[in-house]
Amino acid sequence: MEVYTNENDQVDAIKRFFANNGVALVVGLVLGVGAVFGWNYWQSHKTNVLQESAQKFENVSTQLHSGSAQGIEAAQKFAAETNDVYSAMIGLELAQVAVDKGDLAMAEKSLANALEKAKTEDMADLINLRLARVQLALGNADAALASIGNIKAKSWQAAAQDVRGDALLQKGDIAGAKAAYTQGLDSEGSQTLKGLLTLKLNNVSN
Repeated sequence: MEVYTNENDQVDAIKRFFANNGVALVVGLVLGVGAVFGWNYWQSHKTNVLQESAQKFENVSTQLHSGSAQGIEAAQKFAAETNDVYSAMIGLELAQVAVDKGDLAMAEKSLANALEKAKTEDMADLINLRLARVQLALGNADAALASIGNIKAKSWQAAAQDVRGDALLQKGDIAGAKAAYTQGLDSEGSQTLKGLLTLKLNNVSN
């Protein structure tokens, strides 16, 4: 089932970024408390924990994509027990597996859980976008609009307006859908996405 469209490159980029820089990023976020007593111990401990989490993520991800029930169970356990960016990343992967199986309710649950663990605005935007697509596929246009409303970065606005237009169209708001598709065309986005937005805008304008 094709619910997601063209965010796979962004997902891969985020995964590569955190695989290469995750420890440094998290450590950098807490440098402001470096004067606190015991900082060196805390820094060492958190770095070790995150490195361990990264290794577990790689192992669980491999199990998940083996297609076995045990792999899904292991990924769900990791997502529930981990409270860092790797939990959010495995949540995205669990949602994709659920979408591929046609289990949109499970995909929605996985994404909602992942959103709670997102550590960067860009990752939260990505999760909200995917969550909105799933909610729209479930026929819940209002929930999809709420998720889209949480997307902040300009770089996601074309994709966000694409989904927003679809949600408004699902609600019968043709004028609103037109405005959303038009706004999407005026935002940053790939040529492929803009071609899709143009097609949708033409369809609702006829």
